[in-house]
Amino acid sequence: MQISTTETLKALTRPRNRRELNGGKVKNVRELAQKHDVNMDEARNAAHRAMMAEEDPLRARRIMELAARVAEGNYKVEGAQIVDMAERRAIADQVR
Repeated sequence: MQISTTETLKALTRPRNRRELNGGKVKNVRELAQKHDVNMDEARNAAHRAMMAEEDPLRARRIMELAARVAEGNYKVEGAQIVDMAERRAIADQVR
């Protein structure tokens, strides 16, 4: 099923009642951190550690295996697999 552009625009422009779970709008990241009792230095350090972490070795191995199959010409993807990948990507985007 495909949703028309018109219906998408109507959904996006429809007024929505939103409750502010954090008690109101914040002006910057520092205010948001204060509202949730987050130490900015600790958050920066955690982000830095996460960015510096080595890539998942299983993922890297899977990518190498797929690259080899593509190079050999025997990597075939079916329509159902593409739909499955798109659905998982949509779910992952919502989680972010």
